[in-house]
Amino acid sequence: MKKAMVIVFLLGLIPMQVNAESTEVITKGDAGGFYYKVIKEGNSFTWKIGDEDYKQTIKENSENDQSLDDFRVAVNEADGHRFTMIISAVYFAIVVLTTFITYKKRKHIPTTAMVILACLAGGALFAAITNYIDMQAALQDAGYYYGTLLAE
Repeated sequence: MKKAMVIVFLLGLIPMQVNAESTEVITKGDAGGFYYKVIKEGNSFTWKIGDEDYKQTIKENSENDQSLDDFRVAVNEADGHRFTMIISAVYFAIVVLTTFITYKKRKHIPTTAMVILACLAGGALFAAITNYIDMQAALQDAGYYYGTLLAE
């Protein structure tokens, strides 16, 4: 009886594979008017891509898989730069607002503190501007790959 229970227990540990045809969204993203959604249907992938004006559904194959992946990377990169740009701009605003409030209350800010605050504000402004430029470049890349995919 113990051997039978051990065998039943071990059989329960063997993973069973269910080959049901189901669809699931693997990943999705959007930035700057571009979006994509990857849907797994069985063993194939379907991409829904688009911009503000036009949407298209594309089956992934060996001819377009690199362009689809490049489009996905460009959209995700633009989204990441947008997030970092917003955080940098908020940080800049906080530094400027804190400096202004401190100046209003004390009527004087020491030179050393002013230099430190200027460096903090300058760094935040620099980060916001460079992330804006990088976001625009990523959006141009996404537009290029989107146009390439529509032409196929």
